[in-house]
Amino acid sequence: MSLADYQTLVPALVRDDSARVSDTDRDGAIASAVARYSDDRPRRRVDDVTASGANALPLPAQWVDGWSRIQGLEYPVGDIPPTMLDPERYTLYLGTDQAETIMLYDAVNTGDTVRCVYTIRHTLNSSTDTVPDQDREAVACWAAALLCDQLAALHANAGDTTIQADVVDRTSRAREYANRAKVLRARYFSALGLDEKRNAPAGADVNQSLPDSWGADRLLHPARLR
Repeated sequence: MSLADYQTLVPALVRDDSARVSDTDRDGAIASAVARYSDDRPRRRVDDVTASGANALPLPAQWVDGWSRIQGLEYPVGDIPPTMLDPERYTLYLGTDQAETIMLYDAVNTGDTVRCVYTIRHTLNSSTDTVPDQDREAVACWAAALLCDQLAALHANAGDTTIQADVVDRTSRAREYANRAKVLRARYFSALGLDEKRNAPAGADVNQSLPDSWGADRLLHPARLR
């Protein structure tokens, strides 16, 4: 599926009869959807790196600063089954030159090869699409949901009018696009098998067992029961 296919599918999911969505809006929503998908289903890449010191490895060439994560380090390379380093025995280290390296707690030989499995973002452009076939509709749904949000806000914030029917129509269209955005997001989460509430803030009820305003025991919750 090429970028052009997304550019056709996303507007079809939005159904913007008023033609308010520009090509720039569409392409921006697609880019944002790919970024969101990269967070939920990052692309895995494997590269060999050469130890620059007994306890130091350079980051792989396609490492994305502030985003990529190490999923495994194989050393020595070539063992069957593979020998993976304990994740608790290495970490990212930021030096005074503000450059990150991989710090190994156990020394290796300088010049040795270590195989690094890490995450990178997905790519979608006119020549490359790294989104798997089974997830492409989900990405299009997220992009369409972003555009529906924009249309809902556009209709909700339209200027005042003296004709009551116009007010009702704008309110109805805003609600329609907001509902469509909700449905499209649900399709995204369902297609990827993700929990739709995973980003909801966590909370808990806590009983602090405090005395009353006079500093005395509470009638129904004395200290002996706390």
